[in-house]
Amino acid sequence: MDILKQIFSPWLVAAFLGYFVAQLGKIVVYLFTHKKLGWREFFKSGGMPSSHSATVLALVTTIGLNDGSGSPGVGTPLFALALIFAIIVVYDATHVRRATGEQGEAINALIGDKKTQKPYFSRGHKPVEAIVGSILGVLIGIIVNIVLQG
Repeated sequence: MDILKQIFSPWLVAAFLGYFVAQLGKIVVYLFTHKKLGWREFFKSGGMPSSHSATVLALVTTIGLNDGSGSPGVGTPLFALALIFAIIVVYDATHVRRATGEQGEAINALIGDKKTQKPYFSRGHKPVEAIVGSILGVLIGIIVNIVLQG
């Protein structure tokens, strides 16, 4: 039973929920923008909202609200580590991966007709996508902490 408690710890639950809800959000955004369901959006990276941001911010928030002993974990080394990790992930998603995606599109355009080329799927995030994902992650972290920690 102890192993199940560790596997379903609030930290992992929050992180996985952050990812899952953000990926579902991409389907909803696709539905509103294209007026049809796009189930494949669940498996794509990039787009609105950022699942990278939602995942790491849900984790950081849960660690910050509870360090495992029932007290706030903001002053702990684990929180500092998680926060720095989150900053790097969000920066990478909005800068490095985005630049790579733009370069891929430019290369596809140089090669020839886009209709005959496979689309380049490694897109990064626009800042607004990362902000929305971050807000989503913080909210999920708070909810998970309330539900699982009481």
